[in-house]
Amino acid sequence: MKNIITLLLLLSFSQSFSQYMESSTRRFIDDTQFILISKDWNTTAEFYSGIGEYIKFFPIEVTNLKSNVKEKGLQLDMHITQPDVYKTAWVGLDEIDEFVYFLETNVVPNLDVTFKKQSAEYIFKAKEMSFSFLIDEKRKRVSVTLNNYDEIGLPNYYFWTETQVNKIPELLAVLKKIK
Repeated sequence: MKNIITLLLLLSFSQSFSQYMESSTRRFIDDTQFILISKDWNTTAEFYSGIGEYIKFFPIEVTNLKSNVKEKGLQLDMHITQPDVYKTAWVGLDEIDEFVYFLETNVVPNLDVTFKKQSAEYIFKAKEMSFSFLIDEKRKRVSVTLNNYDEIGLPNYYFWTETQVNKIPELLAVLKKIK
């Protein structure tokens, strides 16, 4: 009985830990005392919902001001209205190639696909966010879920839009500029 309880505790701990794995960019920021985050505002991909919510993707370069070590990454800024919050997440450089591959091989080729009495959902999971592209008969949807690293609030925050699916190639262009 004692072994079963120990096993259950270990499983629940590992499950909750894996739910909130940090990106390499967040770890770099958290481990650096003096930092500079440089953002390229000319290279962004922005998705808006019909109710004024948004998510913005843009490349960043984080610099440790003491050692001058630099790391590139992708920053996501999200504003949602239910609840009314602004959140930031990062995709580390180690995840960018996989995100590009996912979009190029699974999403972009299917932007014009339609189904009848069928649907397909393509999901990319990074450490701090999930990106989903849904094709459901005559509609398409982009959705992004960000993990919450604060001790208060919801465990994650969700954004979606059906009117901005055509902006996925812009996101792909932003990701390619990070490398």
